[in-house]
Amino acid sequence: MIHRISKILSLFLGFLPASLFAELSVASYYGDHMVLQRDQPICVWGTATPGAEVQVSLSSQKASGKAEPDGKWKVMLGPLPASGPFELKVDSGSEKAGFKDLMVGDVWLVSGQSNMVLALQSTTEWPAAKTAGAFPAIRICKLPGDFSFTPAEKYSRGLQWMLLDSPRAGFFSAVGYHFARTLQPAIGVTVGIVQGSVGGTQAEQWTRDADLKAAIPDNPLIAEAAKARAESEANPTAKANIMKAGASVLYNGIIHPMRYAKFAGVVWYQGEANSRSPRDYRPVLKTLVQSWRGVFGQPQLPFVIVQLPNFGLPKDDGWMRVQEAQRLAAKDLGLPLVVTIDQGSATTIHPPNKAEVGRRVGVAALQSIYKKDVEGTSPNPSAVKFQGQTAVVDFDGFKGNLVVRGASVQGFEIAGTDKHFYPATAAVEGRSVKLSNTSVSQPKAVRYLWANSPEAVTLYSPAGLPAVPFRFSEGEKL
Repeated sequence: MIHRISKILSLFLGFLPASLFAELSVASYYGDHMVLQRDQPICVWGTATPGAEVQVSLSSQKASGKAEPDGKWKVMLGPLPASGPFELKVDSGSEKAGFKDLMVGDVWLVSGQSNMVLALQSTTEWPAAKTAGAFPAIRICKLPGDFSFTPAEKYSRGLQWMLLDSPRAGFFSAVGYHFARTLQPAIGVTVGIVQGSVGGTQAEQWTRDADLKAAIPDNPLIAEAAKARAESEANPTAKANIMKAGASVLYNGIIHPMRYAKFAGVVWYQGEANSRSPRDYRPVLKTLVQSWRGVFGQPQLPFVIVQLPNFGLPKDDGWMRVQEAQRLAAKDLGLPLVVTIDQGSATTIHPPNKAEVGRRVGVAALQSIYKKDVEGTSPNPSAVKFQGQTAVVDFDGFKGNLVVRGASVQGFEIAGTDKHFYPATAAVEGRSVKLSNTSVSQPKAVRYLWANSPEAVTLYSPAGLPAVPFRFSEGEKL
């Protein structure tokens, strides 16, 4: 009787699909229509039966590897120039997996918090964008907003790479969309945009645990993560709050699962949540950049930093201190900074106009990373000279002379040794601005647009990029 049941069961199982018992899988980052980074080694990874041989083929390349005792496997293929479409085939004995319509081009990761999250359909540009048609040379992939107290091996759901067209564009990052629309025609290869962003999150949450602890061991989010993890383990059924989950949880859930991928660069638009503790943002941002470069094995991985826009009441608080930290961190690391001080709103933290922000990110990348002959750099203060009753600020990083929009330059202030600031009369002289105020006999400090939401932005480059906000006192470094 037992033998008969066993035989019937065997026959029944034989009619079930082999995939039900399959051990072979490819990392969830992979999918049909995806873009692989050109001129970089290509890593394909996943899981299989421990000890099984896994063969991978792409274009004319073939390579194989063996699954480790824990089932993980990783196969390396050589770099390819921009090309495609290709089919990726993965075989392990009788098990097979694969993906179609893969292109080799430039892949950009766009990340940060809610202003990077903001979907195109929620912006003022959506009426025009939804009839713009299809862009087959741009492909998009939106990562889930997973967070984890330990590094995750895969995402909570399968990913979907898609060709960009109007219906799909609506749910995607507006900044990412306009960035891609600016970038792709200028470089002439297929562009992949991977969106990994979560609203309300701090930069420490996106940074690998070991890197943050090594660079800033007393960062309070490290202890916050330990506390949140302990509470989660004590009460596994309780839903953890990402805002209180502490450091590294977004690195663990979003970045770690695709750690073997390669990128042309990263666009980082974040800082709003860090305005509550702006003093540490400069080292935190630098640590994040260096951490991701290590994670992806690209020591010179380009980053484009989007500076916070204007927002809120025109007062001195954490908002502009994060803007300052972004400027200084970008300068420390030699990264392009996208100035958006004229693109925000005094009344909403999520300004709905994102086309110009995305365009500025695109031209910044084209100039700084692709070395194209475009203007993508805002005027930056290069020197401040105190000369008797005046202060002179020199600007560089742009072509031509400074441009004033409006009747006069507004937003400059000067102070003496008492650090009591007065509005300055400003006169533009080529690439410099001369400042004075009759109440300040010997200026020793200067600041420009030092407010959350300046009343007016009037100083620009000829290419229409606003001068960066800053402050400076004699004896300091710009």
